[in-house]
Amino acid sequence: MVSISELRQQEYLSNQDSILHNVDSRIKLIVLVLIILFAVTSSNYIVFVILEAYLLLLIYLSGISVKDALMRVLLILPFGLFIAIFQPFIQPGDVLYTLPLGIKITLQGIQFAELLLARLVISITSIVLFSYITPMKDIAEAFRRLHMPNEFAMIFSLFVRFIFLFYDELNTIRQAQASRCFSLTNNTPYLWKVKQVGYLFLMMFLRAYDRGEKVYSSMASRGYNSESTIYYSKEGLSMHSIAYITIPIIIIIVLVVLQYLHII
Repeated sequence: MVSISELRQQEYLSNQDSILHNVDSRIKLIVLVLIILFAVTSSNYIVFVILEAYLLLLIYLSGISVKDALMRVLLILPFGLFIAIFQPFIQPGDVLYTLPLGIKITLQGIQFAELLLARLVISITSIVLFSYITPMKDIAEAFRRLHMPNEFAMIFSLFVRFIFLFYDELNTIRQAQASRCFSLTNNTPYLWKVKQVGYLFLMMFLRAYDRGEKVYSSMASRGYNSESTIYYSKEGLSMHSIAYITIPIIIIIVLVVLQYLHII
């Protein structure tokens, strides 16, 4: 799970000034979806290697530490590994080993697990790159400008605006409890600790509800309704944005042609 400090650090890195950071957020979102779709529909390991090398090159050009990006990939990878590790036991095929209790390991299951992990690495790397070069507010803007459902874009926009505020509210409540000598490690009765934690979540719920009512009243007083839209100036795509979407499209086309000709 990503802590709030890591989220703040990531948001700081995503607001840096580089060629990739200045690419239009819509283009970055489209390229993200394009690469993931191509990766999950391919079964060629040479394609996976080329895509991963391209993504690592982009991470390097963005000024982000490649080591930190790979560490983030490795932190997320175990969630997919948990799914892949069962594939050799549940996929039908040629039996390689028979374990006690009739559990069988198949060749096709191992191959599918390897394929699943390769696709997962590409997808996670592309998401990590996207998160490192795109601020959350720009992601919300990209959703709106790509005409995604207005409700989804609005919820995500409010989430981006208030996640750090709610964390500060949580810290305030925790500090108030700590000033009264509350700690999960002291010798007070267990049920009393559970009760205090319940009070913590109750106060967070009440403050979130109160904050939501105030925000909605403020928005409604300014004419907001379910059909409201946000104005964005119409700006043309820069050469960096055009190159950012053109290069992966060319790479994908070349890889498809090479696979069709059985060169790779």
